[in-house]
Amino acid sequence: MKQTLLILASLLIFLLLPVQPLFAMGSPEDQSEDIFQLEPTTVTSVNPMEAGETVHEINAEDIKKTGARTLDEALVLLSDVNIKMGAEGVPRVEIRGFKTRNILVLMDGVPMNSALDGQFDPSIIPVDSISKIKVIAGASSVLYGQGALGGVIDIISKKGKRGLKGTLSYETGEGTPYLTKSSLSGAKGKYDFFLSGSMYRRDYFPVAKPFIGTLEESAGYRINSDNTRNNAYMNLGFTPNDTLHLAVSGNYVQGGYGKPASAINNKFDPYAPPARFGRVDNYEGYMFQFVANYNPTESLDIRSRIYYNQMTQDNNQYDDETYSTFDNPVMPNSYHLKNTGINTGASIQPAYDFGKAGSITFDFSGEQDQWIATGGVKPGGGESGASGGHGVGSGSPPYILYPVSDNYVVHLYSAAVEYKVTFLKKLGFAVGYGRHWQLREDKRLDDYSYSTSIYYDIFKATKLKAAFMRNIHFPSISQLYLRNTNNTRLLTEKANHYQFGVEQKLPWRSSFKINGFHSDIFNFIAMKQNITPQQGFAPYNFNFSQYRFYGFETSLETNFIKELQLKVQYTLNQSRDYSLPDRIEVQYVPKYKFVFTGKYEFAFGLIPFVSLVYVADSYVYSKQQYITVMRAKMADYAVINCRLSQKLFKNRFTIYVGADNIMNNNYEDTYGIPRPGRYVYGGIEYRFDL
Repeated sequence: MKQTLLILASLLIFLLLPVQPLFAMGSPEDQSEDIFQLEPTTVTSVNPMEAGETVHEINAEDIKKTGARTLDEALVLLSDVNIKMGAEGVPRVEIRGFKTRNILVLMDGVPMNSALDGQFDPSIIPVDSISKIKVIAGASSVLYGQGALGGVIDIISKKGKRGLKGTLSYETGEGTPYLTKSSLSGAKGKYDFFLSGSMYRRDYFPVAKPFIGTLEESAGYRINSDNTRNNAYMNLGFTPNDTLHLAVSGNYVQGGYGKPASAINNKFDPYAPPARFGRVDNYEGYMFQFVANYNPTESLDIRSRIYYNQMTQDNNQYDDETYSTFDNPVMPNSYHLKNTGINTGASIQPAYDFGKAGSITFDFSGEQDQWIATGGVKPGGGESGASGGHGVGSGSPPYILYPVSDNYVVHLYSAAVEYKVTFLKKLGFAVGYGRHWQLREDKRLDDYSYSTSIYYDIFKATKLKAAFMRNIHFPSISQLYLRNTNNTRLLTEKANHYQFGVEQKLPWRSSFKINGFHSDIFNFIAMKQNITPQQGFAPYNFNFSQYRFYGFETSLETNFIKELQLKVQYTLNQSRDYSLPDRIEVQYVPKYKFVFTGKYEFAFGLIPFVSLVYVADSYVYSKQQYITVMRAKMADYAVINCRLSQKLFKNRFTIYVGADNIMNNNYEDTYGIPRPGRYVYGGIEYRFDL
């Protein structure tokens, strides 16, 4: 850690060094900074609901300075967000300890969560078309509906500006990767458009030099860590008059990736996951949306949307490290599956502004979630029979592939109302109530959510704020139906959030924020392990009693020198698992996270950027088939990234170089799954404006 701090101090000194201009540069101008407003409507200029909540906003220019390529890389620099890479080879986003499936992800209002299990893959969402990311931690608006138990990630895409603008870029680095990107946008008269596309490929990623090779994972490069991703996005807008705006947006993604196996294949290690040799050999997704905004008067706003979102995956688990066969009769748990998830929905959201008496917004929405799976699955031997979520029971050799043909449909409906009012521009108050229904063939669930938020500008530079919310999350298709872990008697998950914060503006263009939080989760759903050997260790989904998360997050940001931006964030998150007597902390939830970011914009176009992320006090529990529960502390870790970019020829070109994990630290956020070592990259971007 001392070495890390020394290098950080050296980088800060470099940022502050005076350098004489080498080139005359103009000011930066992003091709499309307008926000494609598709989040819950706010007619008044200040939204009292969000003003009392914890809301982080990351705009396109901030994303570009950090060098983030995908959504997970853009979010890792928030101290209350934890990015974890598990055995599935997919980054998992957690907010204040809440799991990925309890976080609602919207892209221009369209839910991106899986129809099967409610999770999402942030690495398939490139940042190229993003105008702004809004992260709401804990309490949120009831207008988001059910599902946002732990928070909301609201992605707002770019739209075209007047004229014709575009970019072309190329990036490469270690591991023989390449990333090519392009965009074209414009607006004229009643029409606007934004188009973007990207292609990405990585053959492998390096492990850190301190990593000691094992029988399962040699030092150097991570086995089965290849990744490909191709994206295309479009947004077409039409504004025939001052009262109506129509838009059509679409997104396409295609690719495939390996799931690097655990570096520990030792059945006597109580914490190591079993060896799995999985791949998503191909995936393909489509998203389409039609939006209409109608403003017949200055006070009335009616917003409606229809959307369709589909993702198909060839999800395979092979017999061994050759990644070639499924039919070895002595190897359990293998499967080859084609999985398709489909989300179809519509909503209408009328809002009316009463002026000084406040505003009221209604939301009525409906969604159908469908999951289709075909292929073959082997039983799971003496362990879990939930092979890839399609278990066929346990057993003994010979293991043969059983055919799978599943089709599940669940309907979700919500109705909500939210009232907001502001007094004398200093005091704001909001309250909302929502009712939610889950309809399926075997059962109907219904429950409610409500929220309240308040802020008060006690002084010109000081804001006090508080929020409370009761939110819910219905069981997912996988939890309800997928053999052998299914449980159709599952209850709705519930969470109570209590929040209080202070925002203080400081001299010299600086600000300080602190937010305290306390969240209780009831009926949370997780696997219950039966430890009776005669019953085969068969796990199944179960409603446990309670999780609790409480602590605070704080940030200090300064721009005391116009060209210099520094930000420090710190989160203390205490977690408690009351589900079992042998549990203390919730597994893999770090107690401490510290984030530092700094950048300096020289007059001649040079921009150095550096970030430090430090994570501490995360715990892992022994595998569930052990009768005695054991607990081990994960190693603390620090990761430093840096990037240096230079604008040339009046901002037409930008060249850049960077390094992720520059100290080449060997670290894990999931037991037995090493994260990438030092990765050095460079690239060039060309911009035009006609």
